Amino acid sequence: ADYRELAARPGPRLFEADMAPLETAPHRLEAEFVFPYLAHAPMEPLNCTVKLSEARCELWVGTQFAGADSAAAARVLNLKPEQIQINVQTAGGGFGRRGIATSDIVVLACEVAKAARMAGLDVPVRTLWSREDDIKGGYYRPMHLHRARIGFDETGKVLAWDHVVVGQSIISGTMFGGRVKNGIDPTATEGMRDPYPLPMRLTVHHPKLNVPVLWWRSVGSTHTAFVMETVIDEIARITKQDPVAYRMKLFADQSPRHRAALQLAVDKSEYGKRELAAGRAWGVAVHESFSSVVAYVVEASVQDGRPVLHHVTAGVHCNLVVNPRSVE
Repeated sequence: ADYRELAARPGPRLFEADMAPLETAPHRLEAEFVFPYLAHAPMEPLNCTVKLSEARCELWVGTQFAGADSAAAARVLNLKPEQIQINVQTAGGGFGRRGIATSDIVVLACEVAKAARMAGLDVPVRTLWSREDDIKGGYYRPMHLHRARIGFDETGKVLAWDHVVVGQSIISGTMFGGRVKNGIDPTATEGMRDPYPLPMRLTVHHPKLNVPVLWWRSVGSTHTAFVMETVIDEIARITKQDPVAYRMKLFADQSPRHRAALQLAVDKSEYGKRELAAGRAWGVAVHESFSSVVAYVVEASVQDGRPVLHHVTAGVHCNLVVNPRSVE
């Protein structure tokens, strides 16, 4: 309710565009999306092993910020940075939770190891979080509210798109805080508008709440991709256009990688070329995140009010493939 109230207020703008056509557009679409807080919940609960001696400390930890974690260990143990050796392990999942400015996983393990040594236990110490602590003691993907008001014509040409995003900033107050420009955290808006050449006015609000938040897997794209592709689909449906053809028309010649990824997924899936079983339908989406473009064509149905996936085909355009096996 607070987010909805905030969405109605003026705020910092990332994109500006003339919204006058909204009032006279032949078609209007209004949509609201709410995304909940999410825990990272990797396969491997948070953990760290510490071997502490008089003038040296050795760590074994799956980390995404080895330098920051090493510096945090040195501070906790009152050692110099060169007295810390960190052995970076392959983690059973991190998704951003193991890349955090507070280095809470490492700090906790070092505090326990220090206390153990003071108690006369001269042994390596491993801390392993319970799943309950892992979920309750997390830093979460922020809750987000998206609200869109869109005007378009019979051909699906968007005349005006008024969009508001409300959600906590994940980088304010961190080492990446300098990326916040004009009060807008770019991680909250990545994936909005592009690659579609749309006249969008984008307003952003970042409320400050007592819930610790952090990047989560694909960061902003976890919500912006869903919003953009769902609304693009809805415009195609209202104007009675094939969703693939509509996207290709919007890409024009400006987005060759998106076009290629989508065409690959369409070709491999035989989209529109084979008859689906009764009750099944095609679904299409394409999005760029961290410089890779991924398109999906899915075969889905609804059973007992719930979506069911039957088949998924992905087309990926990641530019130069350094290690083909990683892509395979």
